[in-house]
Amino acid sequence: MEPEPMDFTSPEGDPVSWEVEAEPWQNPFERRVTHLASGTKLVQRRVPRAEGRDREYLYDLLENEARIGARLLTRLRRAYPPELPRLIGYSLDEEEPFVLLYDYRGEPVSRHFGALLISEQRTLQASLFRAIRILSACDVVHRRVEPATVRWDGTTVQLTDLSHATLIGTRRLRIGEAPYASPAQRSGEGLAATADDLWGAGMVIYRTVTGREIADLPDLSATPALQPLKDIFSDSPPSAREVLARLRVPDPMQTLAVERDLGLEEGRAAFDRAREARRDPVAAEKHAEEHATRIHPVPPEPEVQGRALPWWARWLPLAVLLALLIVLWVVTR
Repeated sequence: MEPEPMDFTSPEGDPVSWEVEAEPWQNPFERRVTHLASGTKLVQRRVPRAEGRDREYLYDLLENEARIGARLLTRLRRAYPPELPRLIGYSLDEEEPFVLLYDYRGEPVSRHFGALLISEQRTLQASLFRAIRILSACDVVHRRVEPATVRWDGTTVQLTDLSHATLIGTRRLRIGEAPYASPAQRSGEGLAATADDLWGAGMVIYRTVTGREIADLPDLSATPALQPLKDIFSDSPPSAREVLARLRVPDPMQTLAVERDLGLEEGRAAFDRAREARRDPVAAEKHAEEHATRIHPVPPEPEVQGRALPWWARWLPLAVLLALLIVLWVVTR
């Protein structure tokens, strides 16, 4: 493998130039690369030219992955959890745009269907619901929690692929298929909510723990390890925090601070402006002006009306009038 240059933008919006060693493209959308200076293993996700020409929505998905990844870095900058993919940078203006992530952990959970020990089954549940709890604290809904996006390394889950993620409270779109997408998500009704991810997580756990295919709502009563999920497919599902409490796992948000990093926020704003510029230059210019006004507010014009005048200024007209009267009196005498 020959070294090759890689130029991209960091999540903070800074230009970066690395030299990497890349594996051949076995998957046209994804390959592994190594940063030569540090030996860090990375994943490069891209939209190939031919695929993007036929399916332009792939560009939107890639941009969304960069945007959500930057948001998570903003919120979780002090202690980024292993359960979520971590963004390193992106390059979206190329003919074949890409995002760059730290290498994945573990293997697809599908390789472990029906093969986990009892202790591993509980650990899998705890780790997956930790991931969903952390996303919910960042106001993010993954929307594609399914075997293809869940990885397992024997101790921890990693929930990959943020390309379909959105913010809590946005309008639901018709995304995913049964059994892993919730009925509300499949029909596109209402607003995106963490309950959508809880449904998918419950289905993934059932499939992995039991090894059985899912034709309809699964029966959890025959599997003791799944009792903490007993009402997860109901009309009133528990929260991720409640499921963790049933598993006797502490809430990860007790130790993970969700906060804002102004540098990353500015980088994310720059990313949004660049995205708009490619689609609508006029809207992008307006957005930039509004952003500049928020960052550097224009000082208000000084108010003139109602300003108090000094005492001598208030009496000056009367003094001038009095002086004129005296002059006239002297002249007429």
